[in-house]
Amino acid sequence: MAALGCHFFIDPLVMVPAIRLSKPDSPSDQWIFVGLLALLVWAPLPLGSNRTWAIGVLLVWLLVLLAGTAVAWRHHLDAAQARLAMFKWPLLLLAGMVCLTWLQAIPMPAAWVNAISPMAAQTQEPANWMTLSLDVFQTRNMGMLAFVYFSVFVVALLTVRHADRLDRLALVLVWSGVLQSVVGAVLFSVKAEYRIFYTQVSHTRMIGTFVYHNSVAGYLCMCLSIGVGLMLSRLSGSSPRRQTWKGRLVDMLKFVLSAKMRLRLLLVVMVIALVLTRSRMGNAAFFTALLVVGLAGMLLARKTAPKTIALIASLVIIDVLVVGTWVGLEKVVERIQETELHSADGGLSESVEARTEAARTALAIVQDFPAVGTGGGSFYNVFLSYRTPQYTYAYVDHTHNDFVEIACDYGLVGLALLGGLVALSLWKTVVVLAKRRANLPRGIAFGVAMSIVALLVHSTVDFNLQIPANALTMVVILAMGWIAATLPRGAAVTPTKRRMD
Repeated sequence: MAALGCHFFIDPLVMVPAIRLSKPDSPSDQWIFVGLLALLVWAPLPLGSNRTWAIGVLLVWLLVLLAGTAVAWRHHLDAAQARLAMFKWPLLLLAGMVCLTWLQAIPMPAAWVNAISPMAAQTQEPANWMTLSLDVFQTRNMGMLAFVYFSVFVVALLTVRHADRLDRLALVLVWSGVLQSVVGAVLFSVKAEYRIFYTQVSHTRMIGTFVYHNSVAGYLCMCLSIGVGLMLSRLSGSSPRRQTWKGRLVDMLKFVLSAKMRLRLLLVVMVIALVLTRSRMGNAAFFTALLVVGLAGMLLARKTAPKTIALIASLVIIDVLVVGTWVGLEKVVERIQETELHSADGGLSESVEARTEAARTALAIVQDFPAVGTGGGSFYNVFLSYRTPQYTYAYVDHTHNDFVEIACDYGLVGLALLGGLVALSLWKTVVVLAKRRANLPRGIAFGVAMSIVALLVHSTVDFNLQIPANALTMVVILAMGWIAATLPRGAAVTPTKRRMD
């Protein structure tokens, strides 16, 4: 193991074929990979998995995948340990969140609680044993979710070892986004209203299989970002131009029928759906991420800059000016310009200023519970004690600001753990964009960086990370960035796999 770490620490399964493995081939875990793909498609379907029973389904699903992974790697334990060691920092940060969440829910001596969080001890009735959490039931749910996120990260790292699987994982995320777009557009077109899972759902906007339009907008931002990265990974050297008109016509027809064009059309479908959500920050976050990461990508790799510029220009021109105008992008712009609450179709459309009111009020919670917060998932109950009489809304279950809500629930310790994970992952994608030359690692890194930037922007006025489907998808996307960085030099998707796409 020490020798492995000193020399080639790229991929244990590639660098140590005979010493570490009982047989020359890799662990037989194809069904685990398929299960991971199915999980990513399933998670958004039951209202974004934002129900207790849906969290239970995710937990059981991941336990099965973890057990299968353990069985598949039982003869390759050294290789598994070596591979996971390459990702020790993100794994430690995620494990830290799991431990923090369960620490909040575990009863401990009152003196300990008073030492760690004096306000938590004062808030609860006097007793010999207390918890750091002020809502233990919800914190246990969040503890299960934290374990789910850690588990899916581990499964992705061990299962997605090759370029073919990484490419296929990205493609499934794109298709999942298209599924949300098509289902959402159909239900939106008929203004469907129904009750499912004890929840009244109204498709007055494009919400897909979620309940809230901004949640599906955040999901589409992630899927679109990965799709843009896939487009970049499929950029290849320009072939010689044919001189005859027949030859040029053949080349044009080949391009129209190519996998690149099919992927481009899938991105257009998702852009249409994103615009139909009428999500102000969702649309702004996607195009901000596209421009910021696109500029950074061009600066980090000048050789591919012309192709990157052409792709980004086509995305902006076609998606914003043509598609956006066709499906009503001006309505999104009008909503961005609103500064007052106004009644629309029997509901309320709030301004950005009004939406951030909850976050500003919730800062008092952070001041009172700075270290470890009030407990995962406890925001709704705790916020009731901090509302002012002038507060706009009667019902507030989230702050509409992920940063503030994480600080409320998990304290500055939890915010630092998650912030460190995101910062390290973003830095890893920058390193890949700067140093790698292979199309797939660069394309995936570009898509991961776009997803991170888009969600960071969107999270300033929304709560995407509080929706299990979105958080789980984001964790897998972060894993994709780390996996892309460790692909062996020269790794590429096989032509057979490309034709299957």
